[in-house]
Amino acid sequence: MDGIAAYYDNLARFLDVARRIGRGGGAAQGSTHRFLASEAGAASPEQLDHLVMDAAAGAGLAQTPRVLDAGCGIGGTVFRWHERFGGTYEGLTLSREQRHRAEAEAHARGVGEACRFHLRSYHHPIPDTFHAAVAIESLAHSPEPDAALANIAGALKPGGVFVIVDDMPEGDAQPKMRAAFKSHWRCPVLLDEDSYRAAIARAGLSLVREQDLTPRLRPRPLFWLKILIAAFTAARAISPTCGSRDVCDALLGGFILEALYRKNAMRYRLLVAVKPRA
Repeated sequence: MDGIAAYYDNLARFLDVARRIGRGGGAAQGSTHRFLASEAGAASPEQLDHLVMDAAAGAGLAQTPRVLDAGCGIGGTVFRWHERFGGTYEGLTLSREQRHRAEAEAHARGVGEACRFHLRSYHHPIPDTFHAAVAIESLAHSPEPDAALANIAGALKPGGVFVIVDDMPEGDAQPKMRAAFKSHWRCPVLLDEDSYRAAIARAGLSLVREQDLTPRLRPRPLFWLKILIAAFTAARAISPTCGSRDVCDALLGGFILEALYRKNAMRYRLLVAVKPRA
């Protein structure tokens, strides 16, 4: 997993610089998740976290919960959950840069005791139990997402809620483009929705909600995406360092993913599962 750790270290540094000049996607809000359109039509990175929190609350989230964020990035989801629900939080990331930024933000907010971040894979044993777990756009980066899902599910208390949001392939469309996306974004295995359902059942959880969020995405027109993909493919070919190539890969993967959505070859889905009570 060292490769993905370095990849996210380099991306975190890039987004920190981009944020300072007014760019960097959702980095200013503490996350780089998909921008989803609200009912009013405007897209923002906060919309996804609100949907995920609503889904968890609707599935019976405990009051003042103890929550695990598997793939916490720079902490945006953790801080939004803490603002709404209170409770205590543990975030897992493989990136030292992401952990550093998340801990600095927690300290700045005065919530360092309630919101902790760890340099740890979600494949490693999890030494605690939780009322809820969230995995937003993170299981796709696991070499064994079934095993990661089962490991996280094993850390849930009876009645615990597990919310998963990720890009899930639609059929067998666009295999070359999908392979390019997986390579650039370091996604060894992409589970489709049926595979997630099966993995959730094997982990002993009950699937209680499914929602297709694809209609709320706002990918760029395919014409411009083709231009951007060509331009950044050329830029990557002449990039002089691993760091600059990682940044090009991240941007390229994002553009290719948008094109996959434009071609109806990918769906963005939210799944909510609950651990049965004893």
